[in-house]
Amino acid sequence: MHITRLSHLVAAIAVVLFTVVSISTARAQSTIGVAAVVNDAPISVVDLIERIKLVAASSNIPMSPQRSQEMAPQILQQLINEKLQLQEAERRGFEVTDADIERAQNLIEQNSGLPPGGLDQFLAQNGIATETIRNQIRPQIAWQKLLGSMRREIQISDTEIDDNLERIRSNQGKPRNNVQEIFLPVDNPQDETKVYQNAREVIRALEQGANFGGLARQFSASSSAANGGNLGWLYSGEMAGELQQAVNQMQPGDVSDPIRTIRGYYILKLLDRRRGDANALTDVRLDLYQLFVPIAANTPQDEVNTKLGILQNAKENADSCQSLANVAVDLGSEMSGKTEGISPNDLAGPVRNAVANLDKGGISDLIKVDGGALLVMVCDKTEESTLPDRENIRERLEMERLEILARRKLRELRRNAFIDIRM
Repeated sequence: MHITRLSHLVAAIAVVLFTVVSISTARAQSTIGVAAVVNDAPISVVDLIERIKLVAASSNIPMSPQRSQEMAPQILQQLINEKLQLQEAERRGFEVTDADIERAQNLIEQNSGLPPGGLDQFLAQNGIATETIRNQIRPQIAWQKLLGSMRREIQISDTEIDDNLERIRSNQGKPRNNVQEIFLPVDNPQDETKVYQNAREVIRALEQGANFGGLARQFSASSSAANGGNLGWLYSGEMAGELQQAVNQMQPGDVSDPIRTIRGYYILKLLDRRRGDANALTDVRLDLYQLFVPIAANTPQDEVNTKLGILQNAKENADSCQSLANVAVDLGSEMSGKTEGISPNDLAGPVRNAVANLDKGGISDLIKVDGGALLVMVCDKTEESTLPDRENIRERLEMERLEILARRKLRELRRNAFIDIRM
């Protein structure tokens, strides 16, 4: 691989970015020239500028000459990688149709909350050529098709799945975390400093208000990039040790510093955390009927005893939630009623404790609360395992293995390519 004159290009981008906007794309193309050549295929300076504008707009990064200068090397490297990926996919016979690109654009609109046609409108509002997004989507689809053929080479054993499940079970009761990631690989020890600097640039952009999901889509080398880096809800033990340790020390809303792993640098954002409990691996849902009798603070004791006696009598004679509902009608109790599909964790403490060990048809003891007393009957109870099923685990392990193969393949393509960065 041959690389030259990167510093000259970076210095010029800051000036070019703010002058090219007023020039037509065709005129700018002929005036400004080529930013890089990848195996005889050019990447124009306009291509680079348009991509910088796309990254800035989609990630909510405030633009300035300094910011564009800082972003240029990383984005140019991304364009070079995409060119290599597209060339290899085409060499292997994988084609990207207009229908493929249209489906991808529709998916971007759905994931971004845009109406149909909203993506083109977004690009126009930000002065970005429509072809810019298509030029980004095309190599992504081609590369995914190529990787799909490589996936058949991956074999995940039942033992690996069993080990993964056991690791999740061993962390029962610990919190679950909703996490986003940006992954920047270090494929060559010589790239260590450069990749770390890129990670710090991402952190600085986030500190200045950039959108994490937008940056993940543009820069992350993980398969989660297509989903804005969103990993969803993860049990303790589902992430690599260094990453899990970092997440455990974070609070919802926090963004980590760059985390070095054997593969490269990760930047994590903790979106939310759910507390752990003894039933963490089981999702319990309850249908409850509450019979409430109001008792004011100044109610005479005789009347209090009478009302508590009504509840006690209802408890002894109730054989269904409907029988409690009938009592509520007779009492004219407007605060009585049925709640369906509620998690025990969402119940008030006294009620949660009262129904914790009840099965379907069970009824609580009298519960005294502010303003009265009540009974709670379990009308229905369902329990479902929250463990990921074996197929989900197999798919996740396959994707992890596929990412390793993809990085290895891209490293090979870069090593064998002729790349000339010019101005």
